[in-house]
Amino acid sequence: MEFASPVIEVPATPEYVLEVLLDQSRQYWSKISLFSEEEEIPVTLDSPLETLWDACSLYDSLVVSIDTKAWLGLSESDWIQAVSGPQMHTVRDFCEPIAARMTMPVISLETFIGRTCRPASAFLAIRSLLQEAGVDVAEVAPSTALSKMTRQHLSLFLGPIAKLAPGVLPAVQVKRPVWDTNWIGTAAILFYLLLGPLSVGYGTAAYLLFMFVFACLLITAYGTKERDPARVQFGNLRTFRDLSELIAQRAAFQA
Repeated sequence: MEFASPVIEVPATPEYVLEVLLDQSRQYWSKISLFSEEEEIPVTLDSPLETLWDACSLYDSLVVSIDTKAWLGLSESDWIQAVSGPQMHTVRDFCEPIAARMTMPVISLETFIGRTCRPASAFLAIRSLLQEAGVDVAEVAPSTALSKMTRQHLSLFLGPIAKLAPGVLPAVQVKRPVWDTNWIGTAAILFYLLLGPLSVGYGTAAYLLFMFVFACLLITAYGTKERDPARVQFGNLRTFRDLSELIAQRAAFQA
């Protein structure tokens, strides 16, 4: 028996496109921890387009193309069609043609014991998005802790789930494992640059030992590049109930 999805896709609005861009950029920079939290730059649809790029910390046309396509989930062809029109001066000029090629999620408002409940409807929508992505949600209940799921499926929480109500989730804090890819890769490069030349004067055996250690570092870096974060936090959110109640505050619903 097939059941209707609790998430309905409807035509996007320019306002929604702007909200997604601002939220996705905020979470992206927070996730990779390149910048400390800075004062938010106000942006409206009537703002100059350069203000949007400043607010999203995008300062190069190539980066604008790559990042906005990824954040909005646009295909290459849709992106080209959206930006190939007249010259764009305002945020509205940019968001309107994109909105025409996107959809936005609306949560089906469900009835429980004769009454509609937005947090419960939001919970069903969140669980449905996880299930559609192949996640086993058999044991997921409102009281289930978020910690394990957010560690294992961070991209889903920052992507489809965050887009249910752009801007409502606290900025993500990600703690990487001690043996992170970046650390190991850097160590391997430093090992090569600093100790590699020294091995040349000590014969073939020393050189082979050096290459073996260098190869092990690179293999370890490759093997851990997809490793789950050690910890993921969204502010004070602890359970799926916390998340559902927060999403319900700003998400769009349809009876």
